[in-house]
Amino acid sequence: MPKKKSSPPKRSPQRDFKSPRQNDSASGSSFIFTDRSGKVHGRGKGVEHRQERPEARAPKRERPRDHRPQQQLAEGRVLRGTVDKNRKGFGFIQFQDRKIEDLFLPPHLADSTFHGDRVEVELGAGGEIRRLVVLEHRFRELVGRYSPMPSAQGKAKRGGFVVYERKRAREEVYLPAGGGRAQAGDWIRCALEFHEDGAHRVTAEVIEVYGQELPATADVQMVAAEYGLIEEHSDEAEQEARSFTLEVPGSDLDGRDDLREVPFLTIDGETARDFDDAVHVERQKSGYRLWVAIADVSHYVQPGSHLDQEALSRGTSVYFPERAFHMLPTALSTELCSLRPNVPRLSMACWIDYDRHGNPGEVHVMEAVIQSRRRATYTEIEAERVDHEKDPNWEFKPHFELYRLIRKSRTDRGSIDFDFPEADVVVDPQGEPVEIVNRSRNDAHRLIEEFMIAANEAVTRWMMSRNWPFVYRVHDEPALAALQRFEELASTVGIPVSFSKSSQDGTVSPRVLAEVVRRVEGHPAQDLLNMALLRSLKQAIYSSTHGQHYGLASEAYTHFTSPIRRYPDLVVHRLIRWALRMEKGIESPFKRHEREDLEKELAEICDHCSYRERVAAEADREAIRLKQVRLMSKHLGEEFDAKIIGMSETGMFVQIATPFCEGMLSRESLGDDFYEFNEDRMIYFGRRSRRTFKVGQPLRVNVVRTDLDRRQIDFGLVEAGELTESTPWSKTRQKSPRRRR
Repeated sequence: MPKKKSSPPKRSPQRDFKSPRQNDSASGSSFIFTDRSGKVHGRGKGVEHRQERPEARAPKRERPRDHRPQQQLAEGRVLRGTVDKNRKGFGFIQFQDRKIEDLFLPPHLADSTFHGDRVEVELGAGGEIRRLVVLEHRFRELVGRYSPMPSAQGKAKRGGFVVYERKRAREEVYLPAGGGRAQAGDWIRCALEFHEDGAHRVTAEVIEVYGQELPATADVQMVAAEYGLIEEHSDEAEQEARSFTLEVPGSDLDGRDDLREVPFLTIDGETARDFDDAVHVERQKSGYRLWVAIADVSHYVQPGSHLDQEALSRGTSVYFPERAFHMLPTALSTELCSLRPNVPRLSMACWIDYDRHGNPGEVHVMEAVIQSRRRATYTEIEAERVDHEKDPNWEFKPHFELYRLIRKSRTDRGSIDFDFPEADVVVDPQGEPVEIVNRSRNDAHRLIEEFMIAANEAVTRWMMSRNWPFVYRVHDEPALAALQRFEELASTVGIPVSFSKSSQDGTVSPRVLAEVVRRVEGHPAQDLLNMALLRSLKQAIYSSTHGQHYGLASEAYTHFTSPIRRYPDLVVHRLIRWALRMEKGIESPFKRHEREDLEKELAEICDHCSYRERVAAEADREAIRLKQVRLMSKHLGEEFDAKIIGMSETGMFVQIATPFCEGMLSRESLGDDFYEFNEDRMIYFGRRSRRTFKVGQPLRVNVVRTDLDRRQIDFGLVEAGELTESTPWSKTRQKSPRRRR
């Protein structure tokens, strides 16, 4: 049995814990959220705008919509969102609340913003924009092509522009000092400076000239510039991270449960360097006990410290094919906050009792010290599982027994498990893509996923029973109108669905959607339908107000298991520690105003971290897309087997399996006939030949063109195959290991 050190007498909080009462008033810091008026949430200058001009009508959206139901916007309502500008001069504001349709931004307002800006708007009686404030510029730098200033009267003029161009967006930023040694069309990297007034709202200065070809080594810089991501940590943060000794001092063990006799193990990928979670399962007379230990990052990252401020600003780590932009310096994430084998490590831990059917029972949460017995990989554990399938005495047999029980329990309650393919990119030291495959996963991946979900739910229940302020992971139920749009699409590919018949009081149980996902598994249009159903759902966010997690069919959920890479998890650990110490009498109870201040602070953190999570996800997708375009540019003219995964008015979206990439087969490229798109039936058909193309249909295509600026791959049709039940594409794929719950 684990040993427990005696609790210390009532004393002042340890150095790793700071309550609102102990803040440094001179620095303006607070318990958790330390940069209230600085870089993260600093507001720009508010600009008052009159009602939209009648002629400024919103054009038709030039991309697939989420088909969210329009929500009536009340006069005076204040909303936050992100600017999505169009090359034609107008733009849209994409709101954090997915129930609200994107708001049209007419040219005279779009001109005062930059693509990607985070803004706050106040609406008038007619839903028009009464006030627009730029809260944060996403772009700090920009990688684009240099365009010199046109000459006047035969003489070259000083200055120039850097042109940022994507599929829909285009920005031209003035370079007052010109492009230096850059020639027209060269790729350059520039630092941006935003101005409140003047002829140019934003100007640029050249940092680096790449030349006519953008090297692969610049890909990370390019994406980081677009999404305002910072790789390096400040000298102050690095110094704080290095100030800790590599060995855990005995004084840090005071008041912690000693779990060093529990045989924890970590299971991660082969290339993982930080191990932030460890697990153990033991059989009991009534069922099982699951132990989960998470690295105690909050012990080292103090509220108000440089480490804390930078972690909050970033919100999350971002992972690129070449390397990661870590939320914390590696001196912490790969050393003291990594649960390495055979060395003591501080952790926040819990155990959860389960009966023989996998139903959870008692939960105990604690500050602890552990000593992992083994650093294992998913591949190793999966191989051992196969080898010991019939061995009842295998040491990890209880782990997989419990995993299957709680997975079945989660499935039975209606948890939705999408099957999305995910690209795994292998690059050489120069960043050039070598291989892109569809990432697979095994039961060892799923075991860790189930145990982490179980721990997240357990600590949430534990905190809710204490009526404490908390950070929840909330996924609201979808609107019936949004699901009805999915019904229409499903019917076009031969899958009848009726959410209206399954709804109660306008709501649809997640169990109904989970059944739909199972029905489409293996269908030729599986990718299209899963993505459409996902877009019908709302986005999971962090919230200081309790709400359900619809996708997991969970009544209470949080993120507790990854404080190395997610700031909300770090906050959750601080709140748990505070609750534990208050119960031990080390901390005095809340005063009313302190609780109100903390709840307000948590709401700000949740809002910011939800935004940073979306930025990181978009950056991740863009980085992979860049590598896909780069790799396919080496295969121009070559032929590949492909399948149709979607359709629009402009053409068909096709996917090739090896290398794992997607691109466009435009309608104009189909030269043997004039093809029309029938959205109701989701097919393309030729007027003369009556030839049809359907979602899921196999094709033979060749690579016609790649465009690094627009991140686009264009294919040409070589041959169209027939869609049959034996088509290899219809077989079920393995699911991706990376999940955002």
